[in-house]
Amino acid sequence: MEANSSEVALRLSAGDSEGSPRPVREVRYTPPIWRQWNLVWNFGQRDLKSKFKGSALGWAWSLVVPLATLGIYTVVFSVVFKSAPPDLGNGRSGIFVVWLFAGLIAWTFFASSINGGISGLIGTGALLKKIYFPAYAPVLGATVAVGVQSMIELGIYVTVLIFLGNVGWSWLLLPAWAALFVIFCASVASVLAILNVLVRDLAHLVAVALQLGFYATPIIYSLGVIPVIFHGIPLRGIIKWSPMSVFVESLRDLTYGRTVTSVAAWAAMIVSAAVAFWLAALVNRRFGGDLGEEL
Repeated sequence: MEANSSEVALRLSAGDSEGSPRPVREVRYTPPIWRQWNLVWNFGQRDLKSKFKGSALGWAWSLVVPLATLGIYTVVFSVVFKSAPPDLGNGRSGIFVVWLFAGLIAWTFFASSINGGISGLIGTGALLKKIYFPAYAPVLGATVAVGVQSMIELGIYVTVLIFLGNVGWSWLLLPAWAALFVIFCASVASVLAILNVLVRDLAHLVAVALQLGFYATPIIYSLGVIPVIFHGIPLRGIIKWSPMSVFVESLRDLTYGRTVTSVAAWAAMIVSAAVAFWLAALVNRRFGGDLGEEL
């Protein structure tokens, strides 16, 4: 694999306040993302090739698993709990499985990007000890691999909506939503993957947080079932304006509901993506330059 980055060593610590020498940590220069797309794409291709390697059904699993999950949630929440989805944007009665599918597509991409980024960076430890490359490269490669599967799922979702005659001009805003969502997910994945190298317990905490986040995001239920105030806490407002809730609800607004997401929601998504990107750049610059020894 090509390592085309220059290496600039920065002395972070030359000694403590008492004058005794401390080990000097070197941080390599991290090249900008636009100079590393070939490297990121190579990592993405590697993850795609290894994802279903040796399995009998191969890429068919990329459809079987989400469809099985969709079927289980549909039976539990539509048949057993009688959850009623909102009407489609064309005025027809809502279809729970379609409404649910939109939420699952967004959440699966978010969670898979984080899990894939963490395991992707850890998995490159042996290679990183021999050849230097930016820590974010395998993380973004994992996001690319996850994105391919999400594109397949999104294609199925869009096809179903077209079949139902639920197409609107609000769909034109879908690329803008997708760009902000990808920046947000990839940035969060980069931060957690790099910090996990320094504190290995973080991966276990992330697994628990993702489970909690799934049920704290309106994916299998609508915001209307959340109490406005719960023991003095504005619970509905907190859940409504959490970053993932805004992205999930906005996807449904643009596609399922054929409505333009509110200005406040767009502002929230822009701020979430910008803050996550800034944090990822900061963590990459501070900790991501020399992880070979840590791995």
